[in-house]
Amino acid sequence: MKASLTTLLQEANRGKYAVIAPDFTSLSMAKAMIQTAEELQAPLILSYSTLFKPIMDVSSYDRFIRIVLEEIEDASVPICLHLDHATSIVDIKEAVEVGFCSVMIDASTESWDINLERTLQAVEIAQPRGVSVESELGQIMLGDGYYMQDQVDSLFTDPEKAREFVELTGIDALAVSIGNVHGAYRGEPLIDFPRLERIYQLVKVPLVLHGSSGIGQNNLTKAIQLGIRKINLYSEMVNSAHANLKLSLDEDFGDPLKLCQARAKGVKEVLSTYLKFSGSAGSVAT
Repeated sequence: MKASLTTLLQEANRGKYAVIAPDFTSLSMAKAMIQTAEELQAPLILSYSTLFKPIMDVSSYDRFIRIVLEEIEDASVPICLHLDHATSIVDIKEAVEVGFCSVMIDASTESWDINLERTLQAVEIAQPRGVSVESELGQIMLGDGYYMQDQVDSLFTDPEKAREFVELTGIDALAVSIGNVHGAYRGEPLIDFPRLERIYQLVKVPLVLHGSSGIGQNNLTKAIQLGIRKINLYSEMVNSAHANLKLSLDEDFGDPLKLCQARAKGVKEVLSTYLKFSGSAGSVAT
């Protein structure tokens, strides 16, 4: 069933758990994610990036999203269809028109003024249509990297600025930079938990953690205890799908059914783990 981001995160806040937000690239991948959520009776934030448009299963974006929404409506658990990391207002407008439940406007690499302006534009477009808005303050490193000590003040989310940003924009969720990295880590991840705790104390909307792959279950569990209510997931899950597919290619080359099943298995294995330790598994049934 279709659900709003705000509703899912409010429920997560009451239950002190996090909702997992996996990114999908295809209809088959989305189907595997929905099935996993149903099996574990967990809510889900099904996320899509416009970067994946060139590999859509159908030629029309509108039709592609409509099919995904039909699958969501048929699901037995609440699912939000979320636009992930949109950098342009054009993408926000399009997502609202085609039926997304929530959108993320990401101007985190821009100046404070531009980030504020673009986020306000997204809120003005989306919220009157019942579409929730997530934004990001602070910069999350991309790729195989780590943060140097002298980057912390410039790249990590400032708690006081986070409070001001949320109050000025009226957004529904805030993505934070606290040592998390998009993609793989180089070395041991060092998460700034005191900073996260302070943000949680000051900010009155649910907090979002991007770049969960590689942080580790113990760190993620602690982040949930300190207010993270949405956890984005991609790299770890896709790596699992690719590893399973490679193994199947070696064993079952030429059998398309087994190859597709192997890839779906890789997605389900990682997503299941996240749904369980996040505390969201079983929350629908209760």
